[in-house]
Amino acid sequence: MQQGKILQVGDQAVDKDENILIFFGENVTEGLKPYSIIQAIDEPEKIELTAGNKVYFGEQEYQVTYVGRLVNQNLQTIQHTSFVFSEDAQNKMSSSVYLTPAKVPDISEGMTITYC
Repeated sequence: MQQGKILQVGDQAVDKDENILIFFGENVTEGLKPYSIIQAIDEPEKIELTAGNKVYFGEQEYQVTYVGRLVNQNLQTIQHTSFVFSEDAQNKMSSSVYLTPAKVPDISEGMTITYC
């Protein structure tokens, strides 16, 4: 289990009509900040997500249904991934984690993200 903390939520990062959240570490470019959720992970090099794992956004629990081939490397190096909330994961992106239920969680600065 690894934990991160949300440091900042970009003003355009959460759109309830979209089923995706984009996470980056603190070194995100200025151009991406408005669309991103900035996180700091305690030990990112230890993250190894696979289908069947869980991700918690605060107390909100999600099941990992698919992990793109670039996800673990990106999380370990730049703390980046896109979380896609979908019951039907078609046209899967290689840098995304697909989660169920298909409801975007409530997100706030200071919230803990748990990868387990």
